[in-house]
Amino acid sequence: MWKLKHKGHKKGFTLIELLVTIAIIGILAGIATVSIGKICSTNNQTTCINNLRGISQGLQMHYNDYKSFPEDGYPDDLNDSYPLSTDLANYITDKSTFICPEDSDTTSTSNFASYDPYYVARKSSYDSNELAIGCPRHRDASNSTSTFASGSTEITNIGTVLANGQEVPPDGDTDQRKISNVNDTLTFDDGSTVKVTDAPGSNYGCFLVQSVRLSDGTLYSIVRTQDNGTIDVQVTSGSKFEVVTPSAIVGVRGTEFTVVTSSSSAVGYQTDISFTSGIVVVTDRETGIATTLKSGGTTSTTTGNVPWHSHYHTHANGEEHMHTHPSQNMTHHGKSSSIDDTAHAGDITICHKPGTTAEKTMTVNPSALSGHLGHGDSEGACP
Repeated sequence: MWKLKHKGHKKGFTLIELLVTIAIIGILAGIATVSIGKICSTNNQTTCINNLRGISQGLQMHYNDYKSFPEDGYPDDLNDSYPLSTDLANYITDKSTFICPEDSDTTSTSNFASYDPYYVARKSSYDSNELAIGCPRHRDASNSTSTFASGSTEITNIGTVLANGQEVPPDGDTDQRKISNVNDTLTFDDGSTVKVTDAPGSNYGCFLVQSVRLSDGTLYSIVRTQDNGTIDVQVTSGSKFEVVTPSAIVGVRGTEFTVVTSSSSAVGYQTDISFTSGIVVVTDRETGIATTLKSGGTTSTTTGNVPWHSHYHTHANGEEHMHTHPSQNMTHHGKSSSIDDTAHAGDITICHKPGTTAEKTMTVNPSALSGHLGHGDSEGACP
């Protein structure tokens, strides 16, 4: 009698087992993707912090040489035509220092100007806890790397800012961070507001620079005005707020006031502040003189009759030309790698940083000589 024999065989995966396995693989892949994303984000922010520290050192070296900081406002303010990468070319030769790895704006990166919209030039050497430069692009634009005038760098949380009810991208372009029409209003996370009440000039604008929360929770906001116009400002008590105009920096903590900016060929830029309530400190951007004003007061800060100076300026492509500028405070000084040491009429030969690894013979414009001698350079060629 024949008997059926069943050959042994391996049992396959059931549908449920396959689905569970695929689900586990998907979860692990998702975790890995998130982890890699966080690592990349952290690395990018670390790179940005190092960039800002390098730029901060470059700014300080510029100040040591010229007793002034490069002009601020690029690209928001048409009066500043050159980015920091050109202004600091004498001190930072690696152009990538001026590009945030999170910056996806091709216009910004092609001009090496990731940080320029968030830079504020101040009169004196950096020794205070005021914001100097920052970058609000990190953690999906929820974090800013903020470098202060003292040189310290912090990772700060970004406060939400609305323009006429619509959220302003903290890392947005010039148009996205600007209000320019009468009754346009910026509203900040703490309830502070900036309202345009008069804009007679076609180029008038009020730009968001930064709005971040400091380590103690204080909201620190900075706006910049361009050209002629008027804004009404109401700052919530306890918050830190600055209005940067062409001629003054108005610093406040909880007050209501009006800022009027104007210009003329006779007096240059002028800033007038009048009060509803509170106290503000107005710093003249030319002299560095700070004036404390209380309710009921009005002040004018004027930058007129400032001696002009001339120096050679170098574009990123190496082209040189004589550049004349009316300000003692904010200046432009560029450098090319191959033609910087070429003497021009009237230039003076000096030994730059004698006794150091950076020692070199170079030529400078006579207007810059005192600055170089002041920080240890010597007149005449190096030994």
